[in-house]
Parts: sequence; structure tokens; C-alpha cells
Amino acid sequence: MTLLLAAGSNVIASAQSKGQLKQQELTQLRQDISALKKQLKQQQSEKTQIEKEIQQTEQLIADNARQIFSTEEQISLLNKRLSELNKKISRNNQQLIVQQQLLSGQLQASYSIGRQEYIKLLLNQQNPATISRIMSYYDYFHEARSQQIAEVNRLLQSIINDKQQISLTTQTLQNKQYQLQSEKKILLEQQSERNVLVAKLNTDIISKDKRLDNLLTNKKNLTLLITKLKQALDDIPVLPTEKPFSKQRGKLYWPAKGKVKKLFNHWRSVGKVKWQGHIIKAKEGVPVHSVSNGRIAYSDWLRGYGLIIIIDHGDGYMSLYGHNQTLLKEVGDWVESSEIIATVGSSGGLKSAGLYFEIRHDGKPSNPSRWCKKKRS
Repeated sequence: MTLLLAAGSNVIASAQSKGQLKQQELTQLRQDISALKKQLKQQQSEKTQIEKEIQQTEQLIADNARQIFSTEEQISLLNKRLSELNKKISRNNQQLIVQQQLLSGQLQASYSIGRQEYIKLLLNQQNPATISRIMSYYDYFHEARSQQIAEVNRLLQSIINDKQQISLTTQTLQNKQYQLQSEKKILLEQQSERNVLVAKLNTDIISKDKRLDNLLTNKKNLTLLITKLKQALDDIPVLPTEKPFSKQRGKLYWPAKGKVKKLFNHWRSVGKVKWQGHIIKAKEGVPVHSVSNGRIAYSDWLRGYGLIIIIDHGDGYMSLYGHNQTLLKEVGDWVESSEIIATVGSSGGLKSAGLYFEIRHDGKPSNPSRWCKKKRS
């Protein structure tokens, strides 16, 4: 018995140790990423004042869009709750009609038998066994009637309680809808301010040389980020998955619903720089999904890519999702395949909404079309 207890305590201690180790790894990872952000920030110190203002505005938009996403989820849950309550009331009303009909029949039968029948049976000179059996019937009859009265009362009280819940839920829903309208109004104002800044920036970098310089700088920053992330993640074990990422080639869903512009390896407008991924044209606010299981390696604003999320899928594979409106996951979070991680936007200077999507292996870009074949419904 002592040996069993000792073994059990060792298992618990081991599990706790592993749990602490994971938390330590997560803390270390976040510290490494934070240090990397500071390094990138120093290297991007040459950003113009307009670019800085765009970044600040886009981060405000992201915060507001995240709140809108949360409010819409709450509204969806409240509507679901209302639907469930209404269905429950409908079921209870149907049961109430049945119970009322049964109770009515019993009351009519009781009236027909008469109140004195019970006493008459006792005074009647009949077989005692017959009298006992009939009295038992009366007791069963009375018990059944009492149960049906109790059931009718229970159903009535349940309906009253559910109606009160509907009233409270409806009021909460109305408050959330007012909140959502206010949040969307603020978002529109922020987006309008951001569009003015982007127009100014585009005017400022109209020359080809400056645009090319920007593209090269952005590409360099992203390459540096991927390299540093790989170094930070190498020492952290990956959670086991049912299927390695390498085995999912050609079987993945595109991360967002929209028209895929297959730009990989095509020259960009100013030349000397090639596209390393695709753009998925979609409406602002459309959900962005993880293409596979993994861990969030980066979730922040990056020059040239706006609000970007990078997922580590293990074995050197990563997927990138750029120009988002808002980011819904943080560094260290584990995500499942098709889990919502962000919403489509135009951060980072895009003129119109779209998702920039890359897949990389050991830091090298891989054509997303070879991996994603299924359209998201």
C-alpha cells in the first residue's frame, strides 16, 4: 500500500513538474519574442512619422475590431439561448395541455363516483378482499391525481421562470446590440482616419526607387523574424499531432473564404522582388482560420505586413497570415486546424482588404497552392 501511495505521489509530482516546465517554456518563449520585437523596432526606427501614425491607428482598429468580434459572439450566444428557451416553453406548453386534459378527466371521474362512495364501501356488507382491492384503487387514483396536479404546477412554474429568463436575455441582447452599433461607429471613424494616412503615405513613396527600397526592407525584416523565431522555438518541444504537417500537402483548406490571387514567385510591380505567398481577396472582418494544428509563434504588427500571425506547425513548417484587421490569438497559444485566429483586414498599408498568406519550411517560402486545395465554405 505504501509503495502504491509513493508511486502515485511520484506520478502526480512528475505531472506537476511537466506542467511547470511548459509554463516556464511559454514564459521564456514570450520573453524571447518580446526581445525580438524590440530588436525589430530598433531596426525599423527609420519609419516615417506617417508610418508610425498608421501603425498606431491600425492597432486601435485591431483593438476595436477584437471587441466587435467578442460582442458579436456574445450576441450569437444570447440568440441561441433565446431560441432554446422558446423551444423549452413550447415543449412545456404541449406537456401542460396533456397534463391538464388528464387531470380534467380524473376530476370528472371523481365527480361521477361521488364523494360518499368511499364511505359506502366501508359500510357495505361485501367481501373484505373486494373492499380492500377497491380501496387500493381509490388510493392509486388519488395518488395519480396528486402527481398530475404537481406536474401541472411544475410546468406552470417552469414556463414562468423561462419567460423571466427570456425577458432578461432580451434586455441583455438589446444592450449588446447598442454596444455593437457604438463600436462599429468608432471603427468606421478609425478606418476613415487610417485611409487618409495611407493615401498620404502612398503619395510620399510614389517613386519606384523608394517603393523598391521599402519592399526590400520589409522582406529583410520578415526573413529576420522567421530566422529568429525558428531559433527561439527549436528548444521548445512541439505537442504531438495526429498527422505531421508534411503529410498534409494538397489536403489543406485555404485560411479564409475569398478569391485567391496566386502570386507566389511572380515579380512584384517594381521588379527585383518576388511574391513569396498569395493574397486572398475577402471582405473586411471575414474570419481567418489556422490551416493546421500548431502554436502561435508571433502575433503583432510588422512593417509591410500589418497585423500578422505566424503559426509554428513543427518540423520547421510555419504558416503566415498578414494584413489582418485584428488578431485573436497570443504568442504561445495552441490552435486546432480551422480555428479562428484573426479577421481579414487591410493593415500594413493595403488599399483594399485581403489576407496575405505564406507557408514556409526551414525559413524558405513554399507555394501555398501545393498545400491548399480545398475552398472554405
